Amino acid sequence: MALALLIGTCFTSCKQDTQPRLEKPTEFVLNTPPMANQTYILSAQNGVDLTVSQPDYGMGVVTNYQTQISYTEDFAEYANIESISNQAKINISGEEMAQAMCKLMGYVSNDTENLFSPEAREVYVRVRALIPNAEYSEITSNTIKLMIKPYKAVKLPGRIYVIGQVSGWDINNGAVYLEEAVNAVGSRIYSGVVPMTAGDAAGGFRFYTALGNWGDNGQLPSIGSNADDGNNASVTVDENGVYSGTAVAGKGNWNITNWEDGDMKMTVDLNTMKVIFEKAN
Repeated sequence: MALALLIGTCFTSCKQDTQPRLEKPTEFVLNTPPMANQTYILSAQNGVDLTVSQPDYGMGVVTNYQTQISYTEDFAEYANIESISNQAKINISGEEMAQAMCKLMGYVSNDTENLFSPEAREVYVRVRALIPNAEYSEITSNTIKLMIKPYKAVKLPGRIYVIGQVSGWDINNGAVYLEEAVNAVGSRIYSGVVPMTAGDAAGGFRFYTALGNWGDNGQLPSIGSNADDGNNASVTVDENGVYSGTAVAGKGNWNITNWEDGDMKMTVDLNTMKVIFEKAN
């Protein structure tokens, strides 16, 4: 029995010693692209292609590659490219590269659009390699420098504009608007809190998806209570200060006749064509 136990132990030890081991790599190279001395002009069709030498993990494994960019060589501030590749040839779309560049500029919302610059600029690029569920496998490549011209590719919340008494009935006035939630870009649900006097509410309003054009009856960019200009809806809020109703593409106004001065929360759902106007908390 002792002999059998000893033999079994030896076999177990040998089996453990021969198991494949993931080694920590010491070198990882990002190659300089053939076009590195030219300016990359980003667009929805034109991006940046990179190649790397796969880190030596001592065995064949699927490696994840994440590209990072910075405007300074020390990467004091950097942005990650959203997609992760598991190929040694990394194809970065123009949209993803432009989004990362805009983020580094600080252009991340409608209110920071003035920080965007369309000029070509130096961009430092590196790649991070790692094996999932193995933190010690992470290694960062060398840095290369590229000249890249961005475009506005930020995924910004959509807006619709409140046009009416509250905005001076000025079709070019974008100061009063509703906006999609930052975590629901593309939802087509817009909301916001608008300071609204009783006179502004009674004077009427409707919504516009774009400024500069009053539009035609029954058509966007105008969103109203009814299709035709002048076919307005005289409505009231209930005892809880809430009105809910339907909307159409058109130029009919909502005129709220019993609104008391105060902030109004407005919600417009263009999927269901429903509106809610209520007293803001």
